[in-house]
Amino acid sequence: MKNELSYYKEIQEFIEIQLKSNFSASNYRKLHVYWGIGELKSNLFQIINEHPNECSCALHFAQHIPPLSLDIFALITDGNKFELLILEIKLVKSAGLKEWSQLVGYCLVSGAKYGLLVNIDNGSSERLVQTLSNEPHMSHIQTIVHDKEREHLLGFMQWNSLTYNFEYTNLGCIKSLSDLCAKLISDFSE
Repeated sequence: MKNELSYYKEIQEFIEIQLKSNFSASNYRKLHVYWGIGELKSNLFQIINEHPNECSCALHFAQHIPPLSLDIFALITDGNKFELLILEIKLVKSAGLKEWSQLVGYCLVSGAKYGLLVNIDNGSSERLVQTLSNEPHMSHIQTIVHDKEREHLLGFMQWNSLTYNFEYTNLGCIKSLSDLCAKLISDFSE
């Protein structure tokens, strides 16, 4: 029986291909995607040290975030700007509010704009479906930190381990990887 960790690589690879393909199709300049597993702060510093030309734009951010243990994160950058994507990967019968709350907490503490809760081969609880369908502010969260507005856009997806593909649930602010890509392209175009 595989555990959730054993799915990280295939999920990372699939997302990276989608991101780069969508950016390339939009005629946007080269996009770099760097992955980390586990502790955010130290992994970000390692990525920045290994790729200073592409990632030095994230140095100030890395210096000010607290240590935080994550499943997977991606530093997405064009060399001038960056965004952080947090992936909370689960292998549970039904992902619920507990798992969603964990993703929300990670995004709020880290300041990450994007977050995805991914359940492997299973969906979400009825309660999570109701919450995300009826309470849009639970997946499009706006906060003010040090007089600066922050936005957090979250979504829920299923990973199908047989087809190596996502099954979209239409839950949350991020409906699909194409939707995530469109939002990122908009961010990098500003």
